Amino acid sequence: MFTIILYTVSMLVGFLVGITGVGGILIPPALILFSGQEVHMAMGTALASFMPVGLVGTIMYRRLGHIDWRKALPYMAGSLAAWPGAMLNGMLPAGPLVALLSCIIIFSGLCALRPPKPGNGSVFWQSGMGFFCIGAVTALLAGLTGAGGPVVSIPWMIIVGVPPMVAVGLAMPYQVTTAFFGTIGNVAEGHVDFTILPYICLMALAGLLAGVAVARRIPTGMLRKLIGGLCCGLGLFLLLRLILS
Repeated sequence: MFTIILYTVSMLVGFLVGITGVGGILIPPALILFSGQEVHMAMGTALASFMPVGLVGTIMYRRLGHIDWRKALPYMAGSLAAWPGAMLNGMLPAGPLVALLSCIIIFSGLCALRPPKPGNGSVFWQSGMGFFCIGAVTALLAGLTGAGGPVVSIPWMIIVGVPPMVAVGLAMPYQVTTAFFGTIGNVAEGHVDFTILPYICLMALAGLLAGVAVARRIPTGMLRKLIGGLCCGLGLFLLLRLILS
């Protein structure tokens, strides 16, 4: 029963990503709640599952002309920090990691409910070093929690002046490299479940293609509110579950 729920959530995540560009944050808590995996294993498996969706998204956004590789490359270079983040994940107890994941999920929900307003930014944040710093900090968090870097980096980039569509486009190749480097660290720690990973990836890809196919027919504003409410509720549930356990 729980396996069916997990695969359904994976397809839903892909569908939401295809329509709104967000939704991947739901994979780590779904694995924690429905897979029966230990927290570290669930987070490592979740991070690895983002690679195929990010790869397909990269191809799509590249064809649309929304990826500026001069900005993407330093941003992707920062994703190397996911590797030590994953190694640090293996050293920390489950409690603090779940608490951090819960806070990131709530943050994601608030950003969906009230998208950050584009800022003017500064010369630094528009430079290669600025993009590298954004990539490194968010990749470290991704390696720690399995949440994926774009959930934090996209709002950050918008706030510092990157156009929203460009921020989403840049996040696609960044998600691939973040998941890749984080998975290297997680594999070294034995925290990736390769028996369930292919099925999660396939269901997410199926959902992604379905979402892209109907994206123009569904009001994204309403979906973002639903996702935001779901993320906020889920994050609070995980925190309460941790406190009461």
